[in-house]
Amino acid sequence: MYLAIDGGGTKTEYLLLDQEFKTVGRHLGGCINHDFLEGGWDGTKRELLNGVRTLTGNNGAHISDIKDVAAGLAGIDNGRDQEEIEGIFREIGFREFTACNDGFLTVWGECPGGVGIAYNCGTAVCCAGIDESGRMEKTAGFDEWSGDAGGGNWIVQNVFRLAYRSLVLHRKETAFAAAYRRRFSLKTEADFLNSWSMLKDAGGYPDMRKDAIALFFEQLEAGEEGAAELAEQMALCGAENIRALTERLVFSESPVSVVLTGSIHTKAANRTYLALLERRIRERTALPFTMTMASGTPAEGAARHIRGKWEGSARRPGMFG
Repeated sequence: MYLAIDGGGTKTEYLLLDQEFKTVGRHLGGCINHDFLEGGWDGTKRELLNGVRTLTGNNGAHISDIKDVAAGLAGIDNGRDQEEIEGIFREIGFREFTACNDGFLTVWGECPGGVGIAYNCGTAVCCAGIDESGRMEKTAGFDEWSGDAGGGNWIVQNVFRLAYRSLVLHRKETAFAAAYRRRFSLKTEADFLNSWSMLKDAGGYPDMRKDAIALFFEQLEAGEEGAAELAEQMALCGAENIRALTERLVFSESPVSVVLTGSIHTKAANRTYLALLERRIRERTALPFTMTMASGTPAEGAARHIRGKWEGSARRPGMFG
């Protein structure tokens, strides 16, 4: 049997595949990103082990039955992270596995021949690419340290910041601030400040955070100035990361496949933002490209990678190999 894993900052999807690479079991677990878990890498190991045991146990299998694993995991951002996760996989008992940042799953699953670039805006931001030689490169994923703009956390923080600037610093009700107050039924400044406590609690108030993201895109569509400024930061972040990968990797065939993935792109973003993003990419990227929206799940990309590997396709080198 085979195992495909898509591990993120909020949830992790596990797929159990039979010898014909058909999905025979599925389990949805929690966050595996060591940056967000109590105990760091120990937390990652605990969550992975619980998820795998639940999946195999529910399907009458054991970890020892797993022939190979393809896993894309949020939080694998450098060589030290790679060493940590490989050690964890060995400790769990996997004999053969491919572990990389979760951004690569979309390239495996959505780009023709597994060659192209995936730009993800979900909880956070990640940009990953694979070229014809199998070389894998990633940018972004370090939040404010790498200037990331466009993930759900970033949008929620900046929505509050825009309203704070108006209502608290300047005591001036802009269109954005008024929309914020209406959305959350806030009457006083104390009500507004209390909304911060809820917005920063991702686990306790997920619907409120979704409303904040929806509010941002609604205001962007309405042409609100503050929302437009945030959208410009987001689009420039995406364009710069995609440009960097077209220069770091070798794409001899054009156009380059650029796939957008993550909940911000696939669920929240409107046409105004997507058009702006494409425009900024074209201004900064020399190579011709096509921009499409992901249609499958990242876990399916991991499953596709396993199938290609064991059906005789050339094995891809590791992220740092």
